[in-house]
Amino acid sequence: MLITDQNWQDVVRQQEDAGFLPGAFPRESQIGELACAAVFSEAVPIIPQSEWAPRIKHATDNGLFIGQRWVSDANADYQNGTPLCHLYSLAQAIMAVRGAQGQSRIQLAAESGLGATGYRMQGGYLDKDLAWVSEHGMAAREFVPKYSNNPREWKAGWEQDALKHITLEAYDLGAHDVRAETISALLMGFGCYVGLSAFRHAVFYDMLAVSASGEIAFHAANTHGPGNDWWLTGKKAVPDLASFVIRSVTLSE
Repeated sequence: MLITDQNWQDVVRQQEDAGFLPGAFPRESQIGELACAAVFSEAVPIIPQSEWAPRIKHATDNGLFIGQRWVSDANADYQNGTPLCHLYSLAQAIMAVRGAQGQSRIQLAAESGLGATGYRMQGGYLDKDLAWVSEHGMAAREFVPKYSNNPREWKAGWEQDALKHITLEAYDLGAHDVRAETISALLMGFGCYVGLSAFRHAVFYDMLAVSASGEIAFHAANTHGPGNDWWLTGKKAVPDLASFVIRSVTLSE
């Protein structure tokens, strides 16, 4: 689905009609305050806008985007009407990094990150979620039933398994220009865990394209089930709730 500044409200109405609850809220921390995430613009140079289009073509032609090297399982990453996009997209980000690091494919249980909400089945804050998994990690799906927020229903050993999947190096985007920084990160081969206020939704950005009209389009693997990935252009594509890069995770297998 292509989402633009002209049709984004139709998408919001479709979500509301389908009963989607708000899944992502404005971050509570300021950029640079998270101990688990360095300031991106202080660590790497931002790619100039004049280079975006040719770099997008080069990355696409050579399979360099993280979304070309790791592809989400749309069935396994389906939030199914729960307000857990903030954790399902974070799980996608961690799994993609594992793939980029050459680790074996494993399906993570987004629900194992619910400690960030006090195990309440509700929307969340991307900065709090990232801080939680940087300390506690995320368990494999075999330990945690889908859509369960009760750890007593989870398989013994889930906490120990989660420690195998901790974010080790992350970056906080937006201190300079969140759009330019997010584009730069994607062009460098990273993915971006982002929140979009227009949709009250968190997604994992994994690719870029240039639209027929010359606009930069962001690809979101999304967590709404098969065939529901998004391409977003315009102002509503700019992450305004948060944007994070996870660069490395625990090497476990």
